[in-house]
Amino acid sequence: MEEYWDIYDKDRVFQHRTIRRGEPFKEGEYYVCCEVWLQNSKGEMLITQRHPKKKAGGLWEFIGGGVLAGETTVQAAVREVKEEIGLVLSKNDLKLLHVYQNGNYFMDIYIVNKDVNTGSLVLGENETVDAKWVSREELRLMIEKQKVVHSVAQRFNMLSEIL
Repeated sequence: MEEYWDIYDKDRVFQHRTIRRGEPFKEGEYYVCCEVWLQNSKGEMLITQRHPKKKAGGLWEFIGGGVLAGETTVQAAVREVKEEIGLVLSKNDLKLLHVYQNGNYFMDIYIVNKDVNTGSLVLGENETVDAKWVSREELRLMIEKQKVVHSVAQRFNMLSEIL
């Protein structure tokens, strides 16, 4: 299924235009994506391992993806979590942690405080091959060993102090 993204300007104002994922952006065009950081009552973070056939395959990351045309980032976050690990969230589970802008995208990063048994997760076919809870220290070690998607590592390092 092809994905279409809404196009925004540098101030995140919708430009009443969409593009198909993979099409080039014009100068000054942006899209919106989201990332969900699940945290359990022990303070551990849920990370997922990317399918080997995806870009950065085999590396670990937080759940996330592009916001489809017509979606809000909250709707996209709920959808991405369901697609990637089979967990159904409500919009009330999500708390906006940070709005991040880089290159030609805006990313809304949400935190979800929830205890989840990883054995009950249903990993999305062609999306994720594993999921696990890690302490922040374990995640930092994985980052040092370059086992985490580079951009995810950057955001975690930048935001871990405000968790």
